Amino acid sequence: MAQTEEGKQAEQKVMLSSYTLLIIITLLVGVATIVLAQFVPGITAASVSDILASPILGFLDGIEVSLFLLILGGCLGIVNKLGALDAGIAALVRALHGKETLLIAVIMAVFALLGSTYGFCEETIPFYALLSATLYSAGFDTMVATATVLLGAGVGCLGSTVNPFACGVAIDALASVGVEASQGIVIVMGVILTVVTYAISLFFILRYANKVRRDKGSTILSLQEQQASEAAFGEGSKLEENGVVDLEFTPKRKIALALFGLSFVIMICGFVPWGDFGVDIFTAGGVWDEAEEAWTVMPWSGLITGCPLGEWYFNDASIWFFIMAIVIGIFGGLRENEIVDGFLDGAADMIGVALMVGLSRAISILMGLTGLDMVILDSASEALAGTSALVFGPICYLVYLGLSVVITSTSALATISMPILGPLAANLGFPPEIIISIFCAANGLANLFSPTAVFLPGLVLARVQYPTWLKWALVPIVVIAVASVVICTAALLIL
Repeated sequence: MAQTEEGKQAEQKVMLSSYTLLIIITLLVGVATIVLAQFVPGITAASVSDILASPILGFLDGIEVSLFLLILGGCLGIVNKLGALDAGIAALVRALHGKETLLIAVIMAVFALLGSTYGFCEETIPFYALLSATLYSAGFDTMVATATVLLGAGVGCLGSTVNPFACGVAIDALASVGVEASQGIVIVMGVILTVVTYAISLFFILRYANKVRRDKGSTILSLQEQQASEAAFGEGSKLEENGVVDLEFTPKRKIALALFGLSFVIMICGFVPWGDFGVDIFTAGGVWDEAEEAWTVMPWSGLITGCPLGEWYFNDASIWFFIMAIVIGIFGGLRENEIVDGFLDGAADMIGVALMVGLSRAISILMGLTGLDMVILDSASEALAGTSALVFGPICYLVYLGLSVVITSTSALATISMPILGPLAANLGFPPEIIISIFCAANGLANLFSPTAVFLPGLVLARVQYPTWLKWALVPIVVIAVASVVICTAALLIL
C-alpha cells in the first residue's frame, strides 16, 4: 500500500496545471501562425512580443470579470469569517438528507433555464465553490459540483432560446444581409436541444454521484485534488481558520447568509435583459435620451450602480458585492478590522482565479491579432458550399465548434459568421433558424471543454484540474454532441 501511495504521489508531480497548459497552447498557436503565414494568405505571423503580450492583453480584456471575482471573494471572505456559510451548508445537508440528488437536478434545471434565456455562463463561476462546499459535505466529490454547474449552464447556452448574446445577435446579423429568421422556430429548437441535453447530462452526473457516494475510492479525482478538496471544503476547514468551532446556525449567521443569498438574486436580476422580454418595472421613472444613448433621469433600480437592473455588467456587480460585503460584516457584528481582514483573505483566495481569466483569453486574442480566426471562417464557408443537408449539418456543426474555440465571444462569433454562413445556407435551401441552432449548439458544446472557455476559473475554485475534467466529461460531451447534430440535421431535412 505504501508503494501505491508513493506511485500516486509521483504521478501527481508530473501533472501540469491548467495555467501551464494554457501557456503552452498559447505558445503553440503563436508558432503555428509563424508557420502558416508562409503558406496561407491572410495570416500575419505572430511576433515574439505578440505571443508574450497576449496573456497580459487577455487579462486587460477580462479585467472587469477579474475585478468582480476579487470583490466577490472578499464578500465571501466576510461570510466565512462569520462561519455563516459553513453553518448554513451543515443545516442544508441535514435538511436534504436522502434528497441530495434532487438538489443536483433542481440546480441544474435552474442554471439551464438561465443559460438558455440570457447566456448565464461567466456568472456561474462563484457557484463552483458554493456548490462544492455543499455537495462535499453531503458525501460527494467536487467533480459532482463542477459537472452540475458546468453542464447545467452549458446545456442551457447550447439550447439558447431568447439568449440576446447568441440568438438575438445572430438574428440581427442575418437581417443585416437580408435573411429573415423566425424567433419562434429558434425558441422551439432551443427548448428541444436544452431538454434532451439536460437529460443526458443529468444521467451521467447522477450515475457518477451515486457511485462516489457509495464508494469514495471510485472518485476520478487524483490524490492531489482530493487533498486540495478536503483542505478547502472538508468539515470545519474554513471555520477553524477563522477561529470558529461552532456550527450552530445562529440568528446572526442566518441574517448574514440571507443577505449573501440576496446579493446573488439581485446580481442575477441585474444581468437578465428584462427589456428584451417587455419587462419595464426596473426602468420605471427613468428618462432615456435616444441621441445620447444614455439615461438623463436614472431609473430607481440604477441609483446604486448607475445602471438599472437588466443592464448590468460586471462593474455593476462589483459595486453591488462591495457594498454588500460591508453590510454583511456590519449585520454580522464584525469590527472594522475584522471586516477588512475577512475581505482581504477572501480576495486573496481569488487571485489564481482572476489570473486564469486572462490566460484563457490570450489564445483568442492572439488568433485575432494574426487574422487566423477569419482565415478559418473563410475556409469553412468554402468547404460547405454545395453540400446536402446530411453533410451540411454535421460539417457546419464542426465548423462552428472550431470557430467557438478560436472566437470566445458568442456575440462576436455570431456577428462575424452569420452574414457569411447564413446566405450560404439560404442559397442551399436550408432554414436560417436551424443555422442559428447549429451555431448555439456547437458554441455551447465548446464551452464545456475548450481551454479558451470561461469555466477554467471555476475548476480552480472547485480544486479540479483541467485534464481531470476532460477525462470525466469526454463521454458525456461526445453523447451531447451526437444528439445535437442529429437534432439539427433532422430539422434541416424536415423544415
